[in-house]
Amino acid sequence: MRDTSRVRSLCSLALAALLAAAAWSSPPAHAQDDLYGPGTPADVTWVRGVNAEASGGLGIRVADGPLLSVAWGDATPYRPVSPGQVELDLGGTILSIEVEAGAFLSVVATGDEPLVIVDTALVDVSRGLLSLYNLTRIEALDLRAADGTSVISDVAPGTHAAVIIAEAEVALEVSSGDEVLGALEARLYERGVAHSVMVVEGPDGPHVRYVAAVASE
Repeated sequence: MRDTSRVRSLCSLALAALLAAAAWSSPPAHAQDDLYGPGTPADVTWVRGVNAEASGGLGIRVADGPLLSVAWGDATPYRPVSPGQVELDLGGTILSIEVEAGAFLSVVATGDEPLVIVDTALVDVSRGLLSLYNLTRIEALDLRAADGTSVISDVAPGTHAAVIIAEAEVALEVSSGDEVLGALEARLYERGVAHSVMVVEGPDGPHVRYVAAVASE
């Protein structure tokens, strides 16, 4: 017989380790120096496209980058662009936005008006970042460990929320109230990485997807 109390205990310990970084006192090191290459200019904006529209995939181009086929609930790499007007191709819909230096932006194809979300940046590579994106019409979404422990709460439609994390392996669930909408199998949430949980809405209900932030070459 499976020892469920031990499983719950291990999950709680993993989550405690995951969130323990909030109490760390190590000095910050800017993520651009490690994740996006040494010598990266500080006066750029990082922009990625997200497919919350087409379950069969969507062609997305950021600025002068290549046209990429992006799976449902997935994102392009972040592309560094100069401040000012930046053009995106979201499945044939052309969008021009004004961007400021130093920002990280997710531009989301929704099937209606595109969303522009100002992302929380990973500014300390001795830690990690975990974000929950509510790309649905559901009033509020929560992210919690498999044992029910809360990680992120009350994320409104078209927004995101983020927490600083340490490195740990844990399984996560997305819920609305008491209803579990989707789950992610246990994975190692590494330090020095911006981890995203994207929740998109389809004809058969919400779809939960894990995305690790990367930068284009």
